[in-house]
Amino acid sequence: MTLTELEQTVRGVPDPVVREFLLMADDSIVAVLPYTLAIAARLGIADACAPDGSTPEELATSVGFAAEPLMSLLNALTGAGFFTRDLRGRFTPTELGAVLKADSPLSMRATLSNLDSHRAWLEAADAAAEKRPLPAAYGEAFFEDQDTKPTTEAAFNTRMRERAIRLYAGLAELPVWGGAHTVMDIGGGTGTVMSMILEAQHHLNGVLFDRRSVIDLAAHDSPLAAVRDRCTLVAGDFFDELPRGADVHLLGSVLHDWDDEKAADILRASVRALPPGGRILVCELVVPETSEPHPARWSDLGMLVLLGGQERTLSEFDKLFASAGLARSRVLPVGESSFSLIEVIPSGQDPQCA
Repeated sequence: MTLTELEQTVRGVPDPVVREFLLMADDSIVAVLPYTLAIAARLGIADACAPDGSTPEELATSVGFAAEPLMSLLNALTGAGFFTRDLRGRFTPTELGAVLKADSPLSMRATLSNLDSHRAWLEAADAAAEKRPLPAAYGEAFFEDQDTKPTTEAAFNTRMRERAIRLYAGLAELPVWGGAHTVMDIGGGTGTVMSMILEAQHHLNGVLFDRRSVIDLAAHDSPLAAVRDRCTLVAGDFFDELPRGADVHLLGSVLHDWDDEKAADILRASVRALPPGGRILVCELVVPETSEPHPARWSDLGMLVLLGGQERTLSEFDKLFASAGLARSRVLPVGESSFSLIEVIPSGQDPQCA
């Protein structure tokens, strides 16, 4: 097959992830972009640029990296649209390049810096080649590791904050908060989503619930400052017991970390803590029942490799909910993202009472 024939074939592929990858695929460049961005993010190149631009030599001195390879990195990222280069040879981040800056509202710096998922995939590829089971870091081990390594924990929570800003922006405006009094964000990290909800819904109070190490971090490093008088921080284990009093429970990208047995345990703990008429809101990617492209298909593999978890179809969610004594009442899209908000209530409860 000639390159022209390959291009013609690939351009008919509906999934842009596949289309662009196959057109780029080559032994020397197949992994260039993610690692180039990871290096740029870890070095803090975009943050080091002066307002009127910086030369590669100036940046090399600032970030402590050799000028020659830094020049190659900058040239590649300039061609990709992350930087501009003026006639004096000075580089400046573009609007797109803001994703590499730590203080940008668009920041993905912590996300792009993370190489844990790359390592997990390399291990999985080796395991598959050797016909061994995938060496997934099951949820308990993954989160126990976070608890024992404060630096790792802080980086993980920064990535989750970036992710929430990018993907959950429409959540706070959905028509699910009317009539509610207190929302508990279960596994809510340091409070990014909770702050969005409380700032948009002034009648609500909040409870932020997560592991002790996360809540300790949220107590002094959280976006909740503006609504702190309406939000209580509670530490605990969502497999065990949840605090009572919240009539709405939010589980944002929590269930996909776990297999069905563990996910059902989380839902049962939520049901035990719900008051009569209470609701659970599950925010997740939903795998389509049909075969069209969707990010959930890729995320499903990612959760399997990283945590032993999974993404689910609506029918799979319904089975999971039923196993915990719950029933789905409605599904809403979350803004322009690929996420859905699934509202569930205890089986037999009148949806009008929710």
